[in-house]
Amino acid sequence: MNVRFFKKFYLLPKWLLELLSWGKSFKNNPIIGSYWLNRCGLHVVRIVIAHGLFRFRLLLLSPLVSAEDRRHFRQHGFILKHNFLPEGDFNQLARELQSYTGQVREFVEGTTLTQRVFITARERAQMPAMGALVENPGLDRLMRYCSSKNRRPLYYVENLCNHANVAPRPDPQRDLHADTFHPCVKGWLYIDATSESNGPFIYVPGSHRLSWRRLKWEYRQSLEACKQGARRDPGRYWDGSFRVSAADLEVMGFEPRAFRVPANTLVVANVYGFHSRGEASEPSHRMTVWMQARDNPFNPLFTPWPKATASAFEWGWSKVLTKLDRAKLASGEQRNFAGRFSR
Repeated sequence: MNVRFFKKFYLLPKWLLELLSWGKSFKNNPIIGSYWLNRCGLHVVRIVIAHGLFRFRLLLLSPLVSAEDRRHFRQHGFILKHNFLPEGDFNQLARELQSYTGQVREFVEGTTLTQRVFITARERAQMPAMGALVENPGLDRLMRYCSSKNRRPLYYVENLCNHANVAPRPDPQRDLHADTFHPCVKGWLYIDATSESNGPFIYVPGSHRLSWRRLKWEYRQSLEACKQGARRDPGRYWDGSFRVSAADLEVMGFEPRAFRVPANTLVVANVYGFHSRGEASEPSHRMTVWMQARDNPFNPLFTPWPKATASAFEWGWSKVLTKLDRAKLASGEQRNFAGRFSR
């Protein structure tokens, strides 16, 4: 009993800091996962505050993008731009990524083999087309605005190999879900065209906005996530990335949209909105430049030093990835190899 007490006492500052940041695990943080606190509205209060601060930061960053892009992002939760790069620049980028040779992380979700490369300044020094994309003023300003943090995102190259694994296992990316309780942004520049054959991105327009029906749904999910043992629904509730059913979408008045887009299309989405990876109908590939920006949602301000802050986040995330790699490699969940993407 004493050991458990001192362990909780030791971890209390960490749990409190997570409560005031992007922490979302109902399992690993007993404050976030407290049934009685969530019964009193803890989860919903965190959502409302985070969304209010997000809209405040967007207002301050309005000069970064056009009024049309601002309206569309606020109303629908995503921005879509066809032919984002000039044709010559895109072709050079596609050739560079498809011929990339280096360290690749690989793991399986469902029947999909996912290969990723985290693109740091070191990689960009050897990849001129990728470096030019990261420095592209239009992309830079758009991602700094949509993240509401005035910070460049983290960049990856992601290559999906559909139907590469025949062993039946759950795929968390196939179910419509919200990534977390607060607004945050991901982006995809499609190197390959997408269709039913290779699994298009699915997004539910408007589901990023708070409504009374959405808040009631969030409240119910938070109580479900607090359940323990056999009483907990097996659908990944504990990690704070809530899954949504078709029936719940209908009640909230939402309808999913599949993004069947040609190559050289940019999609930027607020992933508090419901989204998923579409089912691929046949063995196929899908390569993207994948971007993500997530920061403390309760910080009311944004960075005045976008490049320096981006470099610091990139360095810090490299250290985190190295630590995560050790556990995933030891468990067999992931393998790292030196080579090329499977095409």
